[in-house]
Amino acid sequence: MVPKKTLFERMGLVETGTNEVEETIVDQIQGSEADETALDESQIPDLENVPDLTHFVSDSKPGTDFTVDEPVKPEPKSDSGEMNDIPKDIGDKLDLLINAYEKNKMLTIDEIYRNSHLETDLKKSIFMADVYIKAIPENLPMDVKRETVLNIMNVSNVSLDELLNDAYKRIDSLNTVLEETVSTTQEIFNRNDATIRELEKRIEDLKEINKGRKKFQEDQNTLIEYEIQKIINLVEFVKPKK
Repeated sequence: MVPKKTLFERMGLVETGTNEVEETIVDQIQGSEADETALDESQIPDLENVPDLTHFVSDSKPGTDFTVDEPVKPEPKSDSGEMNDIPKDIGDKLDLLINAYEKNKMLTIDEIYRNSHLETDLKKSIFMADVYIKAIPENLPMDVKRETVLNIMNVSNVSLDELLNDAYKRIDSLNTVLEETVSTTQEIFNRNDATIRELEKRIEDLKEINKGRKKFQEDQNTLIEYEIQKIINLVEFVKPKK
């Protein structure tokens, strides 16, 4: 029977028949492996010091990696033990959502007046003066127009004070919406500007991380390539020439 070639013979490190060198190298490797595989009893931890990892094994599928997630907080339960699908403050949350929607919705003039519960009767609103003005010839002087409108209002029993009071309410309601729009817009700008600053800082941090990782990769590659070349040179040195 032809003896099988050893590992060193197949690698070409030793020639066939150099049994003495082969046996010496094999004995050294086997001895080192025996030393590495020998387990000192003092290195074996006590059972109470070994963490329980059984739940990781049961939750993970074979052949897949598992990650340790953050502990999940249990959902609040009602007195009957069932989960509450609807939070107790749902009404308050809905009000906030509706208010936020209203603040970001374009309002028409009629909607503003309606939300302020202003007078809908034309005869009691300041716009009645506009009706009278349009009924007067345009070529009349402004003073004559004003006097004519006041006379018509007096004859029609239309109160000038009511019209002026209505005008005040309308200007006040319009000005309120205007101020709220400016305030809400400024809040959005401030919030978005803060978010932009945070994102810009995060971007700079990520760039620094990438830069450091690139330097790490270059150093690691250089170190490993140097070691590989060193081993290749040693192999070429000890390998017998054919």
